Parts: sequence; structure tokens; C-alpha cells
Amino acid sequence: MKKKKKIKNATTVLIALIVIAVAAIGVIVLMDREETAGVKPPHLQEKQVEQLQDKAKAQRRKTKDDALVARIEPPRTAIRQVVIIIDDIGYDMRPVRELLAIDENITFAILPLLAHSREAAEVLHQANREILLHLPMEPLSYPKEKPGSGALFTDMNDEEILFQLQRNMESVPNASGVNNHMGSKFMADEEKLTLVFRELKKKNLFFIDSRTTRDSKTETAAHKAHLKVMSRKIFLDNERDYSKIYQALMEAARASDGNSPLIVIGHPYPETIRAVREASKVYRKKGIAIVPASALLGKQRPEGAS
Repeated sequence: MKKKKKIKNATTVLIALIVIAVAAIGVIVLMDREETAGVKPPHLQEKQVEQLQDKAKAQRRKTKDDALVARIEPPRTAIRQVVIIIDDIGYDMRPVRELLAIDENITFAILPLLAHSREAAEVLHQANREILLHLPMEPLSYPKEKPGSGALFTDMNDEEILFQLQRNMESVPNASGVNNHMGSKFMADEEKLTLVFRELKKKNLFFIDSRTTRDSKTETAAHKAHLKVMSRKIFLDNERDYSKIYQALMEAARASDGNSPLIVIGHPYPETIRAVREASKVYRKKGIAIVPASALLGKQRPEGAS
């Protein structure tokens, strides 16, 4: 009886040990699965690391590139603009060709009824450059100083003024605006100037006051005629000195900003052409745009106008 009891106890212990062993094996297997699930094969880990490194390198490159672009091209809140008008075009074609070779949006003011007035207008129109009629007007110094062919005088009646104005415009086709040549006396005559401005308004032209007199009635006459007008700020070449002309162009660049574009006027002298050529290189580097006068009015240049 005792022997059977011992065998029974031994069997119970053995079964218990087997159960414990099976449970232990189960726990080990479960733990192994959990660990295996959390660990990827070595080749997958290496691939992920490489991808992360590549992304980090790309981000560093982008940051450097962005910084470089920011240094080269700072954000532009407003582009500085300068209008360069070259007066007295029409005597010959040489300065026209030299100025076109600069490849900038220079504005050309052509005197009427000269040997090359129409030719210059046609060449410049083909080159897509802005053209102004450089309208001769009576100066206070007349007759000592003569304004030239096509001039308007204060002793003309209305019909004579309008006839001469029309003749002048026909000799300079494709003009989008007008500026005065001389005119210190005529520009001070409000009645005569208003007559001219009303005619320009009918023809959808604008006017730039060359400021040859402090007594100009431009603002008053323009208000009466509802005409868009602008004024010259700097004369480039009162002295035909390259250094002074160049410095005047640099002054224009410093004074201009996106809200107050400047209008400068010069003449087709060799010194002026050279100064404009060299200054335009500096303008490009500084992000200063040479623009046609009509750009300041948001006005399109005429296509095939006459």
C-alpha cells in the first residue's frame, strides 16, 4: 500500500515537472517571437540607415542652396526703376545704332522734320524701343536761340498750333508720348499749353516735362486736359564730361526706388552714350531696371501706331 502511494506521488511530481517545463518552453518561445518581431534583418536595418543619411544630406544641400540664393537674389519688395531719355534724335543714325547696341529699354525723343526723323522712328519701332516726339517750343531766348523745324510759338493762333503739331507727329510715327525741346516761354503759357495737351489727350499720348523753366504750367494745363504727365528729375549732360555724366547716372540709381522711379534726360553725345553703356552694367548687377517712360504710367506702347 505504501509502495503504490509513493509511485502515485512520483507520477504527480513528474506530471507537474512536465507541465512546468512545457510552460517554460512556451514562455521562451513567446519571448523569442516578441524579440524577433522587434528586430529586422540586418540588411533591412542598413538600408534604412542609408535612406535616412541620404535624406539628411539632401536637406543640408537644400539649406545651403537656399542660403546661396538668398545671398545672390535678395527678396525684392520693389524693383528700382530709371527712365533714360535721349533727346535730339534725328540728325543722323550713328547714335541710334550705338544706343541700340547697349540692349536696354532706353527711350528715344525724336525731333520732327529732320533728315533722319522718320528713319529713326521706323528703326526704333522695329527694335521695340519707346519713341517720343521731341516737340520744339519757343524759348525765352528766341530769336537768339532757335528751337528748330516744327516749333510752336506763343504768337501762333490755335489753328496754326494744331496744324504744326499734327505735321510734327506725322514725321515721327509710332510715338507713345511727347516731351518738350526748349520751350521756356511756351511752357509758361497756360492757355497755349492746355490746347496742346487736349490734342495729346485725344490721341492717347502722354507728356514728359523736360523742366526747361521753373514757370512751367504743366500741372495746371494737364489737370484741365485730363492728361497724364511726368517730369524730368536729372539732366545728365549739361557738361559733356564722361565722369560727371556717369556720376549723374549713379545718383539716379541711388535716388530711385520701387515707388519713385526717376526720369533722366541726356543727349546723343559720345560721352553720354559711353556713360549709359557703363552705367547699365552696374544697374544690372544692382537689380535696377531701365524702363520705358510709359511703364511708369502702366501704359502699353502702340503697335503699328502712326
